[in-house]
Amino acid sequence: MKIPFTKIIALIFLGFSTSIYKAQEPQTIRVKKESNLAKVVFDITDPRLFVVDRFGNPRENKILSYKLYVKGKRETKEFSGHSNRLNQEMLTYLRKQTVATKIFFTEISAEDDDGHLIKLPDAIDVWFPDCKNCEKKKR
Repeated sequence: MKIPFTKIIALIFLGFSTSIYKAQEPQTIRVKKESNLAKVVFDITDPRLFVVDRFGNPRENKILSYKLYVKGKRETKEFSGHSNRLNQEMLTYLRKQTVATKIFFTEISAEDDDGHLIKLPDAIDVWFPDCKNCEKKKR
């Protein structure tokens, strides 16, 4: 009994294709959990930070630490914060400003819903002074 040449080629191809298929099979599948928390926003009416999720909804997650930089005309002042609210030293310095200044929140660490530490991106905002500080002084 003679086996046709095409059947031999088909059997060889079938044997190699199953071994190649098994060779490309992944050994493990790794899943990385994404956080729902996206960024931090500064609320100027009630001087505090709050966390926003990836859908834009405000959340009440606790902010564990951050650094606040206030860039003035001649100097840049640095403060460290450990809660959602700005502390009294920060507020006193900001309220003394006579012109609009940029404020930078960096190295922000927050706690997610499961209690894990999450690093959030930096936030930049502008602090506008009270109008009573803006009056031009007469000479």
